Amino acid sequence: MPFGIPDYHKDLGSLHIGCERPHAYFIPHAEESTLSLPRDHSKNFKSLSGAWSFRFYKSVTDISDLSPSDVQLCEKLDVPMNWQYELGRGYDVPHYTNHVFPFPSDPPHVPTVNPAGLYQRSFGVSAEMLRKKDAILTFEGVDSCFYLFINGSFAGYSQVSHGTSEFNVTSLLHEGKNDVRVLVLKWCDGSYLEDQDMYRASGIFREVFLLWRDRVRVEDIYVKQNIAEDFSLSELSAEIRTNGLCTLKYALSDMEGNVLENGAGEIDGEGCLKIGKINNPNLWSDERPYLYSLTLWCGEEIILLKVGVRKIEIRGRVIYINGKKVKAKGVNRHDSHPVLGHATPMEHIKRDIMIVKAANCNFIRTSHYPNDPRFYELCDEYGIYVCDETDLECHGFGVNTYPMPLTDDETWSEAYLDRAERMLERDKNHPCVVMWSVGNESGAGINHKKMIEYFKERDTSRLVHCEDESRRAVNVTDQIAAGKPTSQDPVYYRSYLDFESRMYPTIEEINRRYVNNKSWNMPLFLCEYSHAMGNGPGDLKAYWDLIYKHDFFFGGCVWEMTDHSVAAGDNRYTSPIYLYGGDLGDVPNSKNFCVDGLVYPDRRLHSGMRELQQVHKPYLAELSDGFIKITSRRNFENLSDLSLCYTVEADGRAVSLVAYGELNIAPGRSKKIAVKYPDCEGIVTLNLSVRQNTATPWGGVGFEVGSDQFIISDKVSRTPEEAGDVILTESPRDYTVEFAECEVKIGKTSGLIEAITDNGKTMICAPVTPIIWRAPTDNDRIIRQKWEAQHFDRITVDCRGIGVSKEGDKTVVTAELIMSAVGDRPAVRLTAYYVFDGHGVNVRAHAEVNKNLDCFLPRFGWRLTCPEDFENYSYLGYGPYDSYEDKRLSCRLSYFKDTATDSYEHYVKPQENGAHFGCRTAEISSVSGHSLLFGADSFSLSVSHYEPHYLSSVLHDFELVPQRETTVIIDYRNSGIGSGSCGPQLVPEYQLAEKEIDFSFAIYPCRAGNVNANEVYKKLNF
Repeated sequence: MPFGIPDYHKDLGSLHIGCERPHAYFIPHAEESTLSLPRDHSKNFKSLSGAWSFRFYKSVTDISDLSPSDVQLCEKLDVPMNWQYELGRGYDVPHYTNHVFPFPSDPPHVPTVNPAGLYQRSFGVSAEMLRKKDAILTFEGVDSCFYLFINGSFAGYSQVSHGTSEFNVTSLLHEGKNDVRVLVLKWCDGSYLEDQDMYRASGIFREVFLLWRDRVRVEDIYVKQNIAEDFSLSELSAEIRTNGLCTLKYALSDMEGNVLENGAGEIDGEGCLKIGKINNPNLWSDERPYLYSLTLWCGEEIILLKVGVRKIEIRGRVIYINGKKVKAKGVNRHDSHPVLGHATPMEHIKRDIMIVKAANCNFIRTSHYPNDPRFYELCDEYGIYVCDETDLECHGFGVNTYPMPLTDDETWSEAYLDRAERMLERDKNHPCVVMWSVGNESGAGINHKKMIEYFKERDTSRLVHCEDESRRAVNVTDQIAAGKPTSQDPVYYRSYLDFESRMYPTIEEINRRYVNNKSWNMPLFLCEYSHAMGNGPGDLKAYWDLIYKHDFFFGGCVWEMTDHSVAAGDNRYTSPIYLYGGDLGDVPNSKNFCVDGLVYPDRRLHSGMRELQQVHKPYLAELSDGFIKITSRRNFENLSDLSLCYTVEADGRAVSLVAYGELNIAPGRSKKIAVKYPDCEGIVTLNLSVRQNTATPWGGVGFEVGSDQFIISDKVSRTPEEAGDVILTESPRDYTVEFAECEVKIGKTSGLIEAITDNGKTMICAPVTPIIWRAPTDNDRIIRQKWEAQHFDRITVDCRGIGVSKEGDKTVVTAELIMSAVGDRPAVRLTAYYVFDGHGVNVRAHAEVNKNLDCFLPRFGWRLTCPEDFENYSYLGYGPYDSYEDKRLSCRLSYFKDTATDSYEHYVKPQENGAHFGCRTAEISSVSGHSLLFGADSFSLSVSHYEPHYLSSVLHDFELVPQRETTVIIDYRNSGIGSGSCGPQLVPEYQLAEKEIDFSFAIYPCRAGNVNANEVYKKLNF
């Protein structure tokens, strides 16, 4: 029936109807002058992107006829984009679920109520083109499957959302206007293989175009290389498939335009062209992505392919690229756009790659599907290694389920192999692709084995990635080690792996299982190792210390690059609010687990991306005996494009600056640079900045690629001031302590400082209170459950006794406090000593933490609440970005200024942020000129208009209302960040797990700017 809808979307045996065979991606041009221009400059290329007529059906069963006379499509929808992202138009909603299927799990069946979208547009065709050419209608991405109709006739069907589908529609076209209709279904049997951790959204989300091809033409090209062991020679050939007898000419040119080889040949069906030899080839790498040009002429078509000469191999247990022990400095990247969904315009893709390069990354895993084909062209051009991942994940069945319902079921073999073939055939000519991946989180089984065998048979030049098989081998190994009965052999699973790939192993496990295991004989790669969600990640350095140390450790990829979110609001294009799972009524959902990137949805950097840039920097700096030793971590290129300058600071202020100049250091080599320090006292630091002296597409001259700091002296000659006059008066309610022009009140009932005034100015508007709660970060997701079970979020402070004593010339008010939630035993027993020396107050605390608590504390410190005009602050500590015990690689110890408003980091889901680790002094100032100085041996400082309990209660950044007051927290410690939302839990080193705490800090009221905070620091009593 001409407009009927077959049930191909329910039939495992009907994956593609009427489709062309998979082949390499290329766009034929008609003129040599357009070869180097984007594809839409080719006369053979006709874009069909734009506004299509559209009709949404709540279920495909609502469609009785698709004929133009019976179906009126009066609405418009942009192509490419996902229809759910047209918010408010009733086209369903974006649905975020991590691994739970968004439909009943009954493979291969899909729900009868299956939403669908009908797209329609017309396009003109000339009689000349129809006479001379074939018309190939190309869809680069449609979720989840689609039926194609041309001028009322059924033209074909296809699935695999992130794969290319092509149809020869020549016989269905006519001169003049032609009608194309595309019926897209939300779900098909293939949806069981597309259960990726992402927003689920439907429709035509990648480019659609008509490609005019010669009647007799080149249909596929596979460029192959034979590279000499010493890389002195590369022999190129091209396996070519045609649909008839083709006479071909070819030319091979270098980047300078010199023709190296040319020739001609005839191919009828399948054949091979011997392109020729490249003597002493320029090798393609991430550091120097050198591309040769292979141009082929066939009939009226000119085809240009970029060729990179590079070799990937495993020797022993080490992965080599071009003979060098390259490290994969990677991120996982989804296609994600806050307005368009999975649609990623070319400039958007390029911006992502520029961000990656600026962060010193050289590797992207395309999680968890092949990207837009133009993505690989950019990776070729700019130098990014790619793990190209098959559009395959069936996480909804679990990842440790054996046998796996689909992966170990040969009924699904054709579908698995189809996805592998479509990816490899499309992307096989790109030098950037160094790994084929069988997919993600799909268990282990026969279908993965078949995919791996296919990859290795079709392409011997690349590695094959399969984390699921590695996971299964590890699980079987652990079962055997634990004495649990198993008939399975871990060697079986590793027998067809090139290397072991893991997700989120701890440092301890890596050392035990790989570093210290003498029988280990494979390379190790972490396809995911650190979770960047929200205020994170905080665990990068320990991994990279191991990666750099061990040759077998190839590297790893942070999960992940981008916060996935839906832009909403009245001005979603200019001033969006960002939504996540459940906000649009999508059920089931995984809440904000998709907001887990190194950059915001609009690509502003999180501080976590700056951390990543530091561990990936292309050099190592060490200081010893008055020399800076710079070691290049590059493998191929000199560091001459980078220059070094350094400053010496005393107490955070520069006292000297040296511009050393160009770093002319060969790959893997070192250079020593003598440094001199001027005589100075206090906290003396040497600060290195390595910057580009040559502009790149991702950074201009002066762009900083890395920084380092060495603390030369941390000794501060402290001479506390002699005690001044202190007057203490007592009332039934409080103790009042007067000194200089200041007055401090300590409540007898509360045991807390309840008021501070300076020259009549009210400096605080709530008691100075001990605090252990912080607004949980996303990476506190699991430990938060224990914190809340212990009621840390409901802690109140009670006073058990208070008294006054003398300590020499100082007056001391001592309070016995408990920190407890209603109905609970005290979490902390605290003795607070308020010591007055006539200049300020020293707050000393001895805390005993309940030994029965089964978790570490979020923090321990004191909270002050200052009036709303206390906006400005400065500090001598780690900045300028927020810093924590395990997240401060991009920060340095120096003197910084900020405001309570500007220092807040607007994560999509509110959480702890903005702290500054390792502070020695801080000054909080009012606009009227009053300030509070703080000093301690070391403390963590937080200044914000959002109190932690309030911050914990708000689910979205756009819902936050800044509090008028300024919350200042002086922490003894603020527990580390880690990446525990998905990765390992916070390591003990960064947990605030002490059962006894002694902490002392000073508060010094003064007029802002009238004193030097660092000089006062040397005189404070703490």
